[in-house]
Amino acid sequence: MKERYLKNKIALVTGSSRGFGFAIALKLAKAGADLIITARTSGALEVLSDKILKYGGKVTVAPLDLKNQTHTQLFFRTLYEKFGKIDFFIHSAFLAVPMAPIETISEKDITKYFESNTFLTQRLIKLIHPLLKTQKNSIAVFIHNKTKRNHKKFLGVHNAIQAASKEIVESYLEETSRTGPKVLMFEPLSMPTKTRSIMFPGEDKKNLSTCEVEANKLVKILISKIIN
Repeated sequence: MKERYLKNKIALVTGSSRGFGFAIALKLAKAGADLIITARTSGALEVLSDKILKYGGKVTVAPLDLKNQTHTQLFFRTLYEKFGKIDFFIHSAFLAVPMAPIETISEKDITKYFESNTFLTQRLIKLIHPLLKTQKNSIAVFIHNKTKRNHKKFLGVHNAIQAASKEIVESYLEETSRTGPKVLMFEPLSMPTKTRSIMFPGEDKKNLSTCEVEANKLVKILISKIIN
C-alpha cells in the first residue's frame, strides 16, 4: 500500500501487542497514520513501535491495563490534552474465554470475563467518544468474533459476552448515525491468534486466514470510508 491515504490521521489501537491488533497497527502506519498503541505487554509494544517508525510515522507507546479504570481515565485525559482528537479507534483487545462446560464455570470467572470484555467496551465508548466527536469523519471499529455462529458447545460464556457486546456497539452505531462518529463492527475470518488457541487448543490452523490479510481488509474499508 504505497499511497499514504491516512497521512495526518491519528489511530488508537487497543490490544496491539500481538495478533490482529499488532497487524492492524502496522497496516495503518503503512497507510500513513500516526499510531497510539496500547496493551499490557510493554516489550511487544516496543517491537511494534520500531516497525512503525520504519514507515516514517509517529507512534505513542502506552503500556496499560485497560481494566484499571483510574489509569485508563488518566490515559484518555492525557490523549485529549496532547492530541485533542482521534480519527480512528480500533478496539482489538479481548480476554479469551477457554472452552468449558457451562456448569463448571464459577460466577467469579463469568464476572471477570464480562468485566474484561463487555463492560470494558462500554467504558471505552464513553471515554473515546469526546475524542472522536472532534473530527467529522472519525471512525470507531469494534472487532467482533464470528465463532458463535458455528459453535455453541462449551462456548456459552464466550457467546454471551459476544452477544452482549454486539448489542452495546449496535446501540452506539444507531445513536450516532446522524451526529457521528461512524461506528463499524468488523468481523474478520478466523485467524491463528493466541486468543483463538486458548479457545480451540490443538486446532488445525491451515484453513485459517492470517492477521495480515484481515488487517489489510479493514484498512481498505477505512480508506474507502474517508475518500468516498
